[in-house]
Amino acid sequence: MKKWFIILLSAFFITACGTGNSEESQGENSNGSGVAAGEMEPSLVEKSPLVFEYTVKNQTEQEVTLEFTSSQRYDFSVENKQGEEIYLFSSVASFLQAIGEETVKPGESLNYEIILNELQLEKGDYTLNVWMTPKEGKKYQVKQTFSVK
Repeated sequence: MKKWFIILLSAFFITACGTGNSEESQGENSNGSGVAAGEMEPSLVEKSPLVFEYTVKNQTEQEVTLEFTSSQRYDFSVENKQGEEIYLFSSVASFLQAIGEETVKPGESLNYEIILNELQLEKGDYTLNVWMTPKEGKKYQVKQTFSVK
């Protein structure tokens, strides 16, 4: 019973940490909404050493709904300098098997914090790959290199 409670709590914590929407404006268009003609735009920013923010911003003029087959919304991997995958988030995390969705209004975004401090990476260069895990459609993948000193 205690094991199931911990798994459930972990899955809830993982999904609750990153499903918030925000209305960040990046430039103005003719209607002043901060939405440029385009599509969903992924980005990855290192906020502090080994702490990244993965954002998928709706740059369209319509709501975008992403459907998911579990509580997992995104996944990420870390590759070493040789291109070998040394960590895959979904291989060590547990997710609720529940259908869900995220709706992103024009100009809004989904933001997820990715913390790599606990991986105990050796000094060197790495690549962080992040993508959404919707049931269908684009994955909004983005990559960024980083160094551990």
